[in-house]
Amino acid sequence: MKLYLLRHGEAEPYRSDDASRALTRVGRDAVVKRGEALAPVDQLFCSPYVRARQSADLVQQRLGQNIQIEPLLTPDQSVKAVIDWLQTLPEGDTCLIGHNPLLSQLANTLLGESSTVSLPTAGLVCLEADAWYPGGATLSFQH
Repeated sequence: MKLYLLRHGEAEPYRSDDASRALTRVGRDAVVKRGEALAPVDQLFCSPYVRARQSADLVQQRLGQNIQIEPLLTPDQSVKAVIDWLQTLPEGDTCLIGHNPLLSQLANTLLGESSTVSLPTAGLVCLEADAWYPGGATLSFQH
């Protein structure tokens, strides 16, 4: 199975509500470009935050997959909770669109202790594994 982790594109500066920050033009363009590296997936999940939903909308236009909102993909969620949730999903290729520090921590946990993946805005990694557990994945690519 493949797991794509895509961090949202560049967003407006923080004001009073982090969840409401929208993508900038640069952020939208970067997500569109990064989305070109995505293969069709069986499942597409995104954080409920505006910038992640906007990023998912741009990816969805290319993939045609329905977007499912997942509260576990917000910035400060537990990596363990996300891994536990991943283990409940039907087998297949999945794309998660969310935030740091969660996505970088998730990638590093799934890859193992020596991993140093860091996702910039609109950063994308593809992991492969038979099942999702700490140290059980390999890095297919990172953009």
